[in-house]
Amino acid sequence: MKRYHPRSRSFDLLSAYDWFIPGWIDFLWIGITLLTGVILALFATLSLTKAGFAPIYIQLISYPLMFIPTMLLASSFSRRNLFRGEPRPMDRNENWNAASVLTAVAGMLALAFLCDPVTLLLPPMPENLLNAMKMLGEGPLWASLLCTCVFAPFFEEWLCRGIVLRGLLGKTGALWAIPVSAVFFALIHANLWQGIPAFLTGLFLGYVYWKTGSLKTTMLMHAANNLASVLVMRIPGWEEAETFYELFPVKAWYWLAFAGAAVVFVLAVKFTGGKNIPRETETA
Repeated sequence: MKRYHPRSRSFDLLSAYDWFIPGWIDFLWIGITLLTGVILALFATLSLTKAGFAPIYIQLISYPLMFIPTMLLASSFSRRNLFRGEPRPMDRNENWNAASVLTAVAGMLALAFLCDPVTLLLPPMPENLLNAMKMLGEGPLWASLLCTCVFAPFFEEWLCRGIVLRGLLGKTGALWAIPVSAVFFALIHANLWQGIPAFLTGLFLGYVYWKTGSLKTTMLMHAANNLASVLVMRIPGWEEAETFYELFPVKAWYWLAFAGAAVVFVLAVKFTGGKNIPRETETA
């Protein structure tokens, strides 16, 4: 078997995990470490709240804590496997180009709009969740952007696509791996109002990752989606809206925009290119 020499690729933050391709038992450890991270984040939140920190600053500290134990686990396992055959790159650069990224981002923004009718079918958002969402629109813009457009895309894509989906694609076909990883993506949002849109967008994010193997692309897609949400919440008169439907004074305009978004999304799916990530049994 051909050995992969670690110096043949820059050992950056993402390639440091290339040698950790989770097996079924590893997924159990991922769940345990993620639960440990949630407990750490909860403890930090309670402590910082008692100390008088503003909610947005607490989020900047507690949110990354949720993922630290899992990242340490993955790093440890990756180092252990460093010289045990070839890795499966977490981020493949050969499919990274401006056209592919712009196509995927356009599809992501279109899909966010297409999820709106699903949101309309849900009951009103609970007050505590609504207040948490408003926090991102009322705090300092830099803090909101850092939390939603940097931390969330990096940590969630690293975990849901880079670790979970990549591991599943090594064991099963995309038809199973992508929906399962999307369910996992929905569950970490821990509420129905974010979870359902997260599942739908997770399917597209998973599809793009399967087609391109580019984690940087899915991170940018995720960041663009969150950036649009933050900016919409900061437009005067729009901050109280829970759906795009509420923002259109003429409902015919809404459905025209919906049709346009559907066309953009279909084209994005069609023209998202690259070499599919193969199953482990298909690799040489």
